[in-house]
Amino acid sequence: MTSPDRKRLESMHRIAGLRRQLKQIEELRLARVMHEEAEIDEKCTALITALNDDSPLHGLFAGHMAGRLKRLTERRMLLEPLKAQQIAAVMTEARHTRFAETMIDRLECDVAAEDEKQQLESLVEGALARRRHASLA
Repeated sequence: MTSPDRKRLESMHRIAGLRRQLKQIEELRLARVMHEEAEIDEKCTALITALNDDSPLHGLFAGHMAGRLKRLTERRMLLEPLKAQQIAAVMTEARHTRFAETMIDRLECDVAAEDEKQQLESLVEGALARRRHASLA
C-alpha cells in the first residue's frame, strides 16, 4: 500500500522536475538576452572605432554608421528591462525549485519515519504472536 506521504512525495518529485525545467528555460532566455547584449556591444565598439578612424573612405559612410550606432544603442536600451525581467524570472523559478526540494526532504523524512514505525509495529506484533503461541503450547 502507498501512504498519503508517499503519494505526496511522488507528486513533489514530479513538481520539482518541472520546476527545474522551468528554471532552465528562464536561464536560457536570460542567456539569449545577454548574448544579444554582448553582440550589440561588440558592434557598437566596432562602429565607434570605425568612426574614429581617419580613413577617407569612412567619411563617406559616417552618416550611415552613426545611424546604425544610434539604432544599436536604442536596441541595447530596450534590452535592459527585458534583462531585468529575465533575471527576476530566473530568481523566482530558483526559489520555487528550492521550495520543492525542501518539501521533498521533509516528505522523505516523514516516509522514513513511517517506515520505521511500521517495521517496529511488525516486530512487536511478531514478538506478541510468538509469545501467545508459546503460552498456548
